[in-house]
Parts: sequence; structure tokens; C-alpha cells
Amino acid sequence: MATHSSHYPARYFLQLLDFLDELGVERAAVLRAARIRTIEDPKAQLTLKQLNSLLAAAERLSGRSDLGFELGRRVKTTSHDVLGFALLTSPTFRHALRLLSSYQRLINPAFTLELQHRAGRVDLLYRPTMALTHRVMRVLQETIAVSNHYEFRSLMQRDLPSYEIHFSVERPPHFERYLALAPAHVHWGDLLPGLTISMDAAVLDRPLAMADPRAMQAAEERCVAMMRGGRGSPRWSEWCRMMLREAEDTQPTLEQLARFVNLSARTLSRYLEAENSGFRSLSLQVRTERARHMLAEGDQSVTRIAYRLGYSDVASFIRSFRDRTGQTPGAWRARASLRRVRH
Repeated sequence: MATHSSHYPARYFLQLLDFLDELGVERAAVLRAARIRTIEDPKAQLTLKQLNSLLAAAERLSGRSDLGFELGRRVKTTSHDVLGFALLTSPTFRHALRLLSSYQRLINPAFTLELQHRAGRVDLLYRPTMALTHRVMRVLQETIAVSNHYEFRSLMQRDLPSYEIHFSVERPPHFERYLALAPAHVHWGDLLPGLTISMDAAVLDRPLAMADPRAMQAAEERCVAMMRGGRGSPRWSEWCRMMLREAEDTQPTLEQLARFVNLSARTLSRYLEAENSGFRSLSLQVRTERARHMLAEGDQSVTRIAYRLGYSDVASFIRSFRDRTGQTPGAWRARASLRRVRH
């Protein structure tokens, strides 16, 4: 697993506070609501709990759903400290993507980045490596996609070819803002948790305007030194629970999740056992929790819920739900509705 701690660089969120200041939402009020004293120190780190609290406070006080988009617009290549300098001085776009993949943890430790080549395409696969709340998952995916768009445009001097962005999160209320990312084509609610950016592989060999191999090498050496930090001990059960919870229209298998973090299924299973957990029980728990939540919302058919949870047919969903709860989905929904009326 590529994650090394449950902390996130706070410097990027100073730019979000700057934006909120522009809206008339005082940063002191946001930090106070999030119970965070300050994030002004360039080396400040946020725990994932603090990050979720900060984003929740920012969304509530601003009334905005598009904070990830706005943050992405404000993150520049130079925001990445020495890694940004290495990116700017890369000889080709291929080199820049290699640096992004190798040193992703310095920018966004909550996601790994893998470059995958297939049939004339290159895919940038961002996969979560921490147990994120849905809010953090949503905001970070949008930040990554939007910041990459503007950084890639800058590196290529605005000559960015048509490409695809695939989000795993649902389409947001502000989805029309993504028309500004043309020539990108944006897709929402794609299967397994994470973000995929797909481009024509021909773009890889484009030379970059500020190429300086010696400067890039010196900057990369500093990146290597920064990466030599202590590695934390991730909670594998929390990560698996998050991946299962965020999946749409599919049910990830143990083998799929293991491949995300370069493990064998047997090794991941062993790690779960060491935490007194197991993949099958986690999968059943998460599916049942998600089913209850969707049924309680009351605006989706049982058939739609079954497919969103990755069941191949409605009968399998009904049977599994009844085995776990002692009730059919319809009966559970009726009881939930009655409880709401009484309260």
C-alpha cells in the first residue's frame, strides 16, 4: 500500500481559504468551525479527520458544492514546491508524468498514481490509499482533475489535445462548470473508486518549453530525499471498507483490491485477518449498510439499488438483504418510512 501516514499537506488548503476570503467567508470562522487552530505554517499537516471537518465547514459556511473545482483551479505547478520545479524543467511530457507518478505522495498522499499504456492510449490511474470519507473523496478527485487540466495546459503551452476524465463519484450539482475544461470529455459515476485520465499516447513525446535536464535531475534528487520518511501502518480493513463503500454498479473482489496496492489476494487477506477482519464479512457489512441508506432515502427503486450495489439480479439482492436483516428491502423501506413519519 502506497500510503505512509494519515496526514495531508495543509499548504494546498490555504488557497481554498483565500478563495473563501474572496467570497466574504472569513478563514478564521472556517478554521474555528473545523476546530483547527491554524494551517499557515508551510509544513503544516492535516489529519484526515481535520481535513473532513475543514471541508464540511467550508461547504456549510460558503453554501458552495464546487470547492474541489475551485481549489483545482488555484493549484499551480509551482504549488508543488521542488517537485513543481522538476515538472517544469522536464524535457518531455512523458518525463513529467513519470515524475508525477513517482512522487505523487509529495502532492497528494491519499492517492497513488499509476501510468498504464494500452492500444495507443496512456491512462493516469489515481487510486485512493487511505480510508477517506465520501466528502474528502469527492473534493480531492475534483481537485486532482481540474489542477491536472490547467497544469497540463501550462506545460504544453495551451496546446492540450482532446482527452477523457472518468470520476468514480456521482455527477455534482455544478457539473456544467466542467464545460470550461474543453477539450476534456468528463464522465461521472464510473465503477471502482478513483479517477482515470486517458489521453492519446502520442502526447507523451511532446517536448516542453522549459526543458532543463540538469535542473530536473537536481530537483528530483531533492524529491527523493523528501520521500525518505517513515512509513505508517495503514488500517487495511478501513481502506477496504472505503473502497467497497465508494464502488458504483459493481462489487470489487478481493483480487481487484489487492491489485490496486500491488499485493497478492492472499497477502491482503492475511493483513485483514491480522486486524480481526475478513474480506467477505466486510463486503456483506458494507453492502447492507449502503442498501439501508439507499432504501431510507426512498427515491430509488429496489431494482436500481440492486444494480448500484453490484448485484447481477434483483432476486440475489433481496435474498442477501433478507438473510442479513430478516426483512425484505420493501418491508425495511416501509418500516423506515413509518419511523420518519412518527418522528
